[in-house]
Amino acid sequence: MSNFLLLFADMAVYFGLMLALFRARTVIGIGGLFCALGVMHLTTVYLSSSFFFVMPFGLGLSPGSLVLYAGCMSMLLLVYIREGLFAARQPVYGLLLGSFLLTIIAALLGFEHARFPFQRPADISFLNQMSALMLWGTLLLFIECAFIFRLFEWFMRRSGRRLWLSAWLTLAITCTFDQLLFFPALHFAFGVPLAVGLGGWIGKVLATGFYAALLVFYLRHVEGVPMRPGRAAMRFSEVSLRHDPVTGAFHRARFDQLALDLVSVSVSTGRPLTLMLVDVDPPSACGSQADRAGQVLRLVAQAISEGLRAGDYVVRFDGNALAVLAPGLPHQAAVQVASMMRQRIEGISELPDGIAPPDVAIGIATTPMDGESVASLLSAADNRVYAAKTLERGRVVGAFEA
Repeated sequence: MSNFLLLFADMAVYFGLMLALFRARTVIGIGGLFCALGVMHLTTVYLSSSFFFVMPFGLGLSPGSLVLYAGCMSMLLLVYIREGLFAARQPVYGLLLGSFLLTIIAALLGFEHARFPFQRPADISFLNQMSALMLWGTLLLFIECAFIFRLFEWFMRRSGRRLWLSAWLTLAITCTFDQLLFFPALHFAFGVPLAVGLGGWIGKVLATGFYAALLVFYLRHVEGVPMRPGRAAMRFSEVSLRHDPVTGAFHRARFDQLALDLVSVSVSTGRPLTLMLVDVDPPSACGSQADRAGQVLRLVAQAISEGLRAGDYVVRFDGNALAVLAPGLPHQAAVQVASMMRQRIEGISELPDGIAPPDVAIGIATTPMDGESVASLLSAADNRVYAAKTLERGRVVGAFEA
């Protein structure tokens, strides 16, 4: 019973702190979570090869596989759900490159050399074993990330978008795959008994059910994501996109973190950041034809992108609205850029037959004059979009025209 309680306490503490780091991504960025996962990865490998709890029926169980590995995969799945595929794969790339580097350094340290006499000499042979085992485990993690997210989407479609069931089945299958390929290395290289392999697999399957339940609780009560099947907020295939499929611009899911990062840089460096909201009024000839309206919006996004710099970002913000984030662009210069942007939109020549160029209203806000937060920039730009719609003399409104 004490072993069960200790493992449960380890799971609660580990996953609770990881969820806190994930929640803090809007303040410190998601890099804090990725660094924590990297630090724990070596501990995961070490405990999996040397530290085991005695469980019922003569089985053994390592907290490295039960608590840390299953928890790591659960966190990567959470990152995929809320931040998309691009973000979820970033820590895996870092772990893989770091494991290669550790293996090379450990091998170089094994060469004959004169050591300074010290009463606690480093065990280089053990370091070589750990680095090789860590590299194998990270390669498996890399392979698992090639199918875990697709597997999750497949279960979401087949289960009627039941989040807990889909997450648990995905994690359980992934952990089974990992156990089948990682445990033989532990067994033959470190003599870990088969009872630990069987116990570890059972423990991972049960632990992933607990972690999946925590994910659902966190998403519902902390992130505020609706859990009913079919609700727009749970369309993971859309949230996971890096680019909007209609316009080719960045997906709306990328805007919040991107804008937050750019505002932070602007505040810390004193360089301006300009936000341009472009409200597109599709021609009435498009009517209810979504494909033609989408084609018009895509051409508008392309016209906007053609006149921007390499470091500027175009995001499909909401419906027929596009947002442009331009770091380092002063306000008055942004007004001129927006005016030329409007001229390019009016001159689009690839529109479908019978479709006139759309009307646009552009509102511009810049740090620090319009505030030093994403909310203040959005509020100022949105108010100026409204003002632009009411003006007869122009459709571009900045701070001095409002």
